[in-house]
This record gives sequence, structure tokens and C-alpha cells, in this order.
Amino acid sequence: MSQQTKIDELLQKLQAAEMRQQQLAFDIKELRKQVLTIQLKEQPEVNPIETAKPPILIQEPIVSPAVTHVPKPVKSKEKTAVEDFIGTNLLNKIGIAILVIGISFGVKYAIDHQMLDPLTRIILGYLAGTALIGIALKLKKNYSAFSAVLLSGGMASLYFITYAAYDFYQFIPQLMAFALMVLFTAFTVFAALHYKQQAIAVIGLVGAYAVPFLLSDGSGRVLVLLTYVAIINTGILFISFKQDWRGLFRFAFVLTWLILFSWLVTDYDYSKHVWICLVFSLLYFIQFYLAFIISKFTSNQPLGMGDIAMILSNSFMYYGLNYRAISAHPDGEFFLGLFTAFNAVTHFVVCLVLYYKLPLVRDVFYFVAGMVLTFLTLAVPVQLNGNWVTLLWALEAVLLHWIGRNKKFPVYEILSYPLIGLALLSLLHDWSELRFIYNDYNYSETDMVFTPFVNILFLTGILVALTFGTTSWFSFKTEYEKPNAWLDKITPLMKYALPAGFLLILFTSIMKEISLYFNQQFYQTAIKQDVNQYNYDWLSFKSVWIINYSSLFIGVTWIINQKIIRNELLNKVAAGISALTVLIYLNGGLTALKELNDTYLVEDPYFTHGFWNIAVRYVSYLFISALLYLIYFVVKAENKAGLSKLERLFFHFTLLTILSSELLSWLALTDVQDGSRLALSILWGAYALYLIVWGLAKDFAFLRIIGIVLFGITLAKLFLYDLTGMSTIAKTIVLMILGVMLLIASFIYNKRKKVQTNSDETND
Repeated sequence: MSQQTKIDELLQKLQAAEMRQQQLAFDIKELRKQVLTIQLKEQPEVNPIETAKPPILIQEPIVSPAVTHVPKPVKSKEKTAVEDFIGTNLLNKIGIAILVIGISFGVKYAIDHQMLDPLTRIILGYLAGTALIGIALKLKKNYSAFSAVLLSGGMASLYFITYAAYDFYQFIPQLMAFALMVLFTAFTVFAALHYKQQAIAVIGLVGAYAVPFLLSDGSGRVLVLLTYVAIINTGILFISFKQDWRGLFRFAFVLTWLILFSWLVTDYDYSKHVWICLVFSLLYFIQFYLAFIISKFTSNQPLGMGDIAMILSNSFMYYGLNYRAISAHPDGEFFLGLFTAFNAVTHFVVCLVLYYKLPLVRDVFYFVAGMVLTFLTLAVPVQLNGNWVTLLWALEAVLLHWIGRNKKFPVYEILSYPLIGLALLSLLHDWSELRFIYNDYNYSETDMVFTPFVNILFLTGILVALTFGTTSWFSFKTEYEKPNAWLDKITPLMKYALPAGFLLILFTSIMKEISLYFNQQFYQTAIKQDVNQYNYDWLSFKSVWIINYSSLFIGVTWIINQKIIRNELLNKVAAGISALTVLIYLNGGLTALKELNDTYLVEDPYFTHGFWNIAVRYVSYLFISALLYLIYFVVKAENKAGLSKLERLFFHFTLLTILSSELLSWLALTDVQDGSRLALSILWGAYALYLIVWGLAKDFAFLRIIGIVLFGITLAKLFLYDLTGMSTIAKTIVLMILGVMLLIASFIYNKRKKVQTNSDETND
């Protein structure tokens, strides 16, 4: 064939295609006209101006036929989504449920009134259930959802009748009854998978849980009941994970443990039921545990908080129910620790299987390993007591936190925080149980002897403190690469709680040992008489040295922060606690020092009061001076005028109080009688004059105001208190001295004013 022939044939085909395109465009125009005509007839109220618009014609391309959109006619009435859901979905489920309940009550009524003999009741029940299933299968092709509901109701009826035939009338033996239930379960599983309808499983299997309770006659055949529940669970768990129906799994989980818990609370008898409870609770625990592990392996999804809540609930329901069952037995307390350890071993076996057989589910492995540690944690207080519980919990908390943070598995870290709290509560309990050792140690009340700083109590406190410190250090050194919803909420709080807990527990542990030492020394001085005699200096020394220790602890912490940590918040906290410690010293510390001073001056027939009664005062001054410097340094770094003034006021108040105490001490040592009023007024006046002079020299108006206020307080004290009962000579001396001080202050003010005036005139 020549090339020209081919061209002619192609041109003919092109011409034929163009003719077909024109015909198609014409047909489209006619169809549009017909549609618009019908719409105008159905909607006569439409504005004629709008309807008179000509139809929009589609421009016809040369090669391809035009494509146009034909609008669908608007229906006058259309079923809503809610109406469709109620009519096609909800009504049939409610209907079948009511039907099954109605049949149940009808059968019960017939039983109660002896209307039918037992065999007839059972036969009619099987016929009714079979009829429902037959109708369901007949309707499956055209009404699949409705058929599924009928099928599930029929299966529930068969469960109902089989249970009644065995338990109430003994028409069928136990083995046959269970065989039938297994058969029904297998058929329901097959039907649910074939229909792919969760309603079959929910109504057919979960509804079967109610059978033993609807027809219960109080026979107490708990073995049958629990075995029946185990059979139902098998079908539910298979379906729920085959179709990923997690709601069905959770429903079965709640009902199963609720049934077991109800029985344990109402009808449990340890003499007959302890092994039944142990065996069936273990069976349920394994069922749900394996279902969870298998689902995580097959889905290959990360471990979520819902999964964690489910496995924790399963584990602790099993543990809690059996703990109660074992505790009710007379010898149960000897086996509680063993049972707790058994829980840990169970999780450990699962952990090994996950590690070697299922390496893809690392998150589940770490979580199950955490469960091993959790039950080992519980085994500690169950089997042990006292400080060993605190020690093991503290060590375990550090281990969990380290694994969680370094292995990038947040669940471990989340679990470590409650364990840290448990260790802290256990430590507080230990301290409260042995409070007599630290507060009112008395050898006549206890045979226990504790050496300060070398005892289990101190070791426990230090270890719990290190738990807080170590976990805080782990948190500071490492961070998670991916955000975690729970840790994002917990970590900011722990950032402050962990270091604070470390410092507080460390401080308290050492302080209690200091208290222990002085208490022991106090009670060792006892002289047995009708009224025992004690050297109370030791209690005063205890008060002073605890304040000295507190000052040292704060100072060392602040220095470490300055050199290493460099945390601004810790600086402020140290300054605040320093101020509080100084106030405690001015109140309790100076009181204790006065008591030591007084006992030093009084002859005691029983005890010798020596040099340290006086010297300890000056040792305490060194510690308080360090705290005052710390406060000054921190406030200066803040560089805030108002805060600086407050610090200066606090400093001068502290210094004046200490000077007043020191003055009274020396008056007592030198045996000056009735001179305290005069001496204090003169001291306060002199200090006020000093503040004014120093304020003028450094141009600190704030100090000058403090001096003037102190002068006012001194004068008020003088006229309202000092002059009362004072001799004439004493009055003369104090008034003259204060008068001179006031004149000096006034002279300095005038001199300063003159200097400023001359300076201004020179400048002019």
C-alpha cells in the first residue's frame, strides 16, 4: 500500500469522527433542554427571568467530543444520616437485645409457674435459637447487617439454653455441655469473621457472660461459672485481635475481672476456694497477657499509654485479687512474699521470650522488664520490713531511671518517679517509727544502741538522698530525642523536685545524727534519784550546734553552686534559707546561749559547767557571719535598690540583736546587777548615732533614716520602761549620755548642711 493511500484512509476516518462528534454535541444539547424543561415543571415558583436564560452550550472541539455535566435532579425528601443509622443499625440491635431478654424472662416465668416441663423448655429454647440462626442465614445475602444481629441473638440463646440444660436440669453431662459451648464459640468466631460484623461478637459472646447470673439458683457452682467464662474469653480474644476489635477485648477484660472480683467479695471461702481462685485468676491473667503480647507483635505498633494501662490493670488485678485470697487463709502471710516473687518470675519469662523470639517489639520488652522490677519492688515490703524496704526501693528507682533515660525508653523513667516517692515515704516512716532515738532517746525505754553516723538509719537516709541526686544528674546529663507527652509534664516538675529532695534529705539525715549524739550525751548524764538529775547543757549545745551545722550546710552548698553548678535559683534559695536560719538563731540560738551562760555562772552540786559554755557563743558568731555575707553577696548580684535596702536593714537588725545579747552576757559575767536597762539603752543610742554618722559619710539616706528611727525606739523604751524603778543616778547617767548622742547627731547634720551651702555658693 502506497503512502498516499494511507493518507486518504486516515482523512476518511477523521471526517467520520468529526461527524460523530457533531451528532454527539447535538444529542447533548437536546438532553439538556429536556432536563431544564422537567425542572421548570417541578419548580414553577422560580423567577421566570432566571429560568428564561438559555442553556450554556459547550464549545465543541475539533477532535475530541465535548464533555458536559448533567445536574442531578433535587429530591424533595431525603433521609438524613441520623435517620438512616437509627433505622438500619440501632433499631435492630435494640430489638434483638429486647427479644433475648424477653425470651429469658418468659422462660423464667414458665419455670416459676411450672407451665412447661423441663425437657420441653430446653427443646423449645434450642428450637428458638436455631430458628433465629436459620432466618439470619436466609437473609444474609440481601440484609447482611440485619442478618448479623439475628445470628448473634440466636447464638446467645443457644448459650443460655445449654447452660440451663446442664446446671439446672442436669439433662446433659458436664463434658457434653462444655463441648457444646466450645462448638458454639467456634461457630460464633467463624460467623463474626465471615460477616466482619463486630455486633455478632458483642451480642453473641459478650452477651453470654450474663447467662450464669440471669438463671442463677444460688447453687454456688463457681467452678462451672469460672470455666464457662474462660471458654467465652477464648472466643472473644481470638475475634478481637483477628479483626482488631479492641473495644471487644476491653469489654471482655472488664467483665471477666468484675465477675471474679464479685465472687471473691461475696461468696469466697478460703477453706474451699483458695486453689480455684489461684488457678482461674492465673488462667484469665495469661489469656489477656498473651493476647496483648501477640497483638503488639502482629500489629508492630509502638507501645502507647492505653496499652500500658491495660497491661498494668491486668497484672495488678491478678495480683490484688490473689493477694486478698491468700491473706484470708490462716497461713497466708507466709506465702505472700512467694506469690509476689512468682509474679516477677512470670513477667521475667515473658521478658526472655520477647528478647530472644520477638526482637522487633523492643518497647514491649522494656515495659515487661519494668513489670519484673515492679513486682520485685512489691515483694520487698511484703517479705521484709524496716530500712531494707527503703534501701531496695531507692536502689531500684535509680536503676529504672537510668535505664529509662539512657535506653531512651520513657516508661521506665515514668515508673521510677513513683518508686522514688515510695522510697521517700518509707524513709519518713522509718524516721517516725524510731523517733524516740532522735528526739527523746532513753535507754530505759529501749535496748537498741545506735552509734551516730554509723547505723542503718543514717545509711538509709544518705542512700535515699543519693537516689534524688543521681536521678537529677541523669536528667541533667541526657535528654530524649523525641518528645513524650507524659515526660513533658513530669520533667519540668522533677527538675526542681529532685535537687530539692536531695538537699533536704541529706541535710535532715545529718542533722538527725547530730541530734542523736547530743541526746545520748544528755541521757548518759542521768543521776538516779527520786527525781532524776540531768545535765541540760547538752540540750542547749544541741540547739546551738544544729544551727551551726545548718549554717555550714548552706554555706558549702552555696560555694559548690558558685564554683560548679552556677544555678541562679539555687543562689536565691540559699539566701532565703540563710535569712530564715539567722532569724531562728536570733530567737532559739541566743536563748540557748543565754542558758549556757547562766549555768556557767551558777554552782551545780551535780555537774561541772566548763569553758565551752562561753566559747561556743563565739563559734556560732562565725557561722552567722558567713550567712550574713552570703545574703549580702547574693543581694548585691541582683543589683536591685529595694532589695539592697532590705538586706541592710536585716543586717543591722541582726548585728544589733547579737550585740545586745553579748552585752547582757558580759554584764552577767562581770556580776553587774540591775544594769541591763541602762546598758541596752546606751548601746542602742550609740548604734543609732553610728548609723547616722555612717549614713552621712557615705551619703546613704536609708541608713540615716534607720538611725533616726532607732533613736526614737530607744527614747520610747527609755521613758516608758527604763526610767521606771531606776535610781536617780542611773536616770541622770542614761539621760545625759543619750542627750549627748542626740546633740552629736544634730551637730553632724548641721555641719553637713553648711558644707553643702558653701559648696553651692562657690559654684555660683
